[in-house]
Amino acid sequence: MSEQLYNFYGFFMFIVGTCIGSFLNVVALRAFTGESIVLPPSKCPKCGYKIKPYDNVPVLSWLILGGKCRNCKNPISKQYPIVEFLTGCGFLWFYNHFAHTLIEPVTQWQNLILLPFFLVIFSLSMVIAITDIKEKVVFDVHTISLAVVILLFQTFALGGNFLPPLTGLVVGALSMELLSGIGWLMVRKRAFGTGDTYIAASMGALLGVKWFLVALILAVILQVIFVIPSFIKKLYVNKHYKVLVTGGIFFFVFILYKLPLLSSANSILQYVFLALLCVSGIYFCKLIVTNESIKENPTYWPFGPCLLLSMFLIALYGGIIRHFLMSFFM
Repeated sequence: MSEQLYNFYGFFMFIVGTCIGSFLNVVALRAFTGESIVLPPSKCPKCGYKIKPYDNVPVLSWLILGGKCRNCKNPISKQYPIVEFLTGCGFLWFYNHFAHTLIEPVTQWQNLILLPFFLVIFSLSMVIAITDIKEKVVFDVHTISLAVVILLFQTFALGGNFLPPLTGLVVGALSMELLSGIGWLMVRKRAFGTGDTYIAASMGALLGVKWFLVALILAVILQVIFVIPSFIKKLYVNKHYKVLVTGGIFFFVFILYKLPLLSSANSILQYVFLALLCVSGIYFCKLIVTNESIKENPTYWPFGPCLLLSMFLIALYGGIIRHFLMSFFM
C-alpha cells in the first residue's frame, strides 16, 4: 500500500467516523426521549426546525453557523461537534492501528475482521459515554448490546469456545459488584452503578480475566486524573485546607519516592519515605471518608467512560501499559 493511498484511506475513515458520530449523537439523545432513531429527521432541540442536509455536515456546519440554529439563532450544544470529531479520531486511530499490518499475508484476514469489530464496539461505547457524561445515566440496551457483540465475536474467534469470554464476563461483573459493596460499607451507598457492572462484564469478555484486572487498575488511574482538578477546586472553595495539605504531602512524597536518585539511595532512606507515603496516604483517606461535607457532596466523574477507554487501551497496547504500570508503581 503506497503512502498516498494509506493517507487517503485514513482521511476517508476520519470522514466516515464524523458521520457516524453525528448519528451516535442522535442515538444517545433520543434514548432519553424514547423517540425512534430513524424518524423524525434531525431537528433543532429548541425550536423544532427541521435541519437541512447542508446544515447537517459533521463539525463544519456547526462551525459555519457559529454554533447556533439557522432558524431561531439559539445556541446548539458543543456536544455535537465534539462527539463527531472524537468519533472521527477514534475511527482514524483504529485504522492506523490495524491498517499497517493489512499488507502482511498472515494477519491480513484477521485485521480485516478485527477493524470493523472494533469500530462497532467503539461506536456502542461512544453512545454509552455520551449518556453517562451528559446525564449520569447508562441505558441497559446499550451496555447489554455491547456485551452481546463482544461475547459473540470472541466465541466466533475462538472457534465456538464460549467459556473463556463467558468466564471473563462473569469475573468482570462480579469484580465491579465487589467494589460497589466495599463502597457501600464505607459510605453507605454503592460506589458504582449497575451500568458500570455491565461495562466491566464487557471488558472481561473482551480482555480475559488477567488483562481485565490490568484494565481495571488503569481505569481507576484515569478516574483519579479526571477527578483531581475539580476535587482540588472544591476542597479549596469549601476551605478543607487540612485535606488539601495532606493530599499534597502524599503526592509530593510519592513523587520523591519514585525519583531515580532515591532508588539508588540506601535502603533505610527508602524505608523512611515508604513509611511517610503509607502514613500520609492512610491519613488522607481517613480525612476524606470521615468528612461529612465531602461525603454528602462528592466530586463526581462517571466511571463508565474511564472503564471503556481503559478497555480499548489495554486491548491495543496492553503489554506496553502493563510494563509502564509495573515500572512506575513497583
